[in-house]
Amino acid sequence: MYVLHVAFECAPIAKVGGLGDVLGALPKFLRRAGIEAAVLMPRFGDAQVKAEALQLVHEGTLTYRDRKLPYRLWLQEAEILGFPVYLLEEPMHFGRPGVYQDPRTGLDFPDQGDRFFVFQRGVLEVLKAGVLTPDLLHLHDHHTALLAVWLREDPLYQDWAEMPIVFTVHNAEHQGRYDWSVWEAIGVPVAHPEDLQHQGQLNALKAGLIWADAVTTVSPGYARELQERNDIAAGLQEVFQRVAPKMQGILNGIDPELWNPATDPLIFANYSVDDLSGKEKNKVALCKALGLRPDRPLLVFIGRLVQEKGIDLLVAGLEQLLTHQLDVSVVVLGTGRPAYQAALEDLRCRMVRPGGFPRLALRFEFNNTLAHQLYAAGDMLLMPSRVEPCGLNQMYAMTYGTVPIVHAVGGLRDTVEPWEPHAQQGTGFRFETFTPRAFHQAIRRALTVYYRPEQWRVLQRNGMRQDWSWSRSAQKYLELYRSLVPVTS
Repeated sequence: MYVLHVAFECAPIAKVGGLGDVLGALPKFLRRAGIEAAVLMPRFGDAQVKAEALQLVHEGTLTYRDRKLPYRLWLQEAEILGFPVYLLEEPMHFGRPGVYQDPRTGLDFPDQGDRFFVFQRGVLEVLKAGVLTPDLLHLHDHHTALLAVWLREDPLYQDWAEMPIVFTVHNAEHQGRYDWSVWEAIGVPVAHPEDLQHQGQLNALKAGLIWADAVTTVSPGYARELQERNDIAAGLQEVFQRVAPKMQGILNGIDPELWNPATDPLIFANYSVDDLSGKEKNKVALCKALGLRPDRPLLVFIGRLVQEKGIDLLVAGLEQLLTHQLDVSVVVLGTGRPAYQAALEDLRCRMVRPGGFPRLALRFEFNNTLAHQLYAAGDMLLMPSRVEPCGLNQMYAMTYGTVPIVHAVGGLRDTVEPWEPHAQQGTGFRFETFTPRAFHQAIRRALTVYYRPEQWRVLQRNGMRQDWSWSRSAQKYLELYRSLVPVTS
């Protein structure tokens, strides 16, 4: 069976968030399970590839809005990432640096919609040319969702009309909304145009949900929330309820070859569940590098500084904590909205004590090495997410013996088991209500256990012994694919 994943991101070639992490790992583990899996994505101007390692496999021309656009398809062989990656090069829309945003301004590209549509038209042309002949298409997020409509409804692609399609929703907040005139200009007629529309607009996410043969999302908890809460579904709750019979939540995984404190080359000292002494060495080294005191509990936040990650709650909770709890240090690593960066910087300045060590260190950047070092050095990971379809950070943290403190939403509820001191069970701390008070109380509960070293070690080891490998999740996808692809394929 040959499965072609179509997506806008694939780590480490191009990554903005969890979508890139998934595409950078799942195909590798599918291949280990016996599936021929590959990825097709755009070739961005700053794609992390070595030109000499690419092989030109096809050249062609696609038509978009009556304009002929030449494109080339490149192959990065499987030996590099563990699976083949095909890169669609179309210079007008993808030749510049950046995946979704201009790195110079931090703003979305003004032709963002055109870029998504051009990529999908390019995928259609590649299929039509017979360059790639998958048994199943696995589409990811709204950037690729309209492919399902074109393949099913456009007579030009009738030879692929029966190809099974899986559509994965990584985050329902991002739906691909456009004026309906866009589809009238570039699309094809459908029997029920309302299936493409939401509130009068073209809605790519809705189209993918309805036209795909199977729908997945990235955790069982998020799948339930999308059907039960219209705020989580961003207005599409009724659509998720409609597709519920063909929908399931499959928890994301992590790659233990990249995330393993016993072998990680990016951290200061390696350690394992049986010997945690190296974790303290990581804390001492990191605190020295950031000017923090290593004898205090170290709390870390790693992620995008955006509303869905609960940054407003993070700022409010940290203000309460740092005002009333003097013996903690906090590190925040991430990029995002300037207003959140300013709020954190203001808090840092207000928390400075003359002649004393800083208690809040801020790094407004994307820094993979520092992220690994924070997971290894931290005592606790803060994840006050407003919405969290799956979350990988809590899995990384537990793997490194860093205890997660999370809002009980989506995949965080699925993966973080509350600490039960009497049973010596649990992997972290959860808070149910999205308020600064509840967040602060969860941190205080964690600190209480932290000062009981024997209990804290049990809690750390409970998390480190969890199996978050993609192998488990890949098997679930394999079962889904086999239910869709005829045995003769």
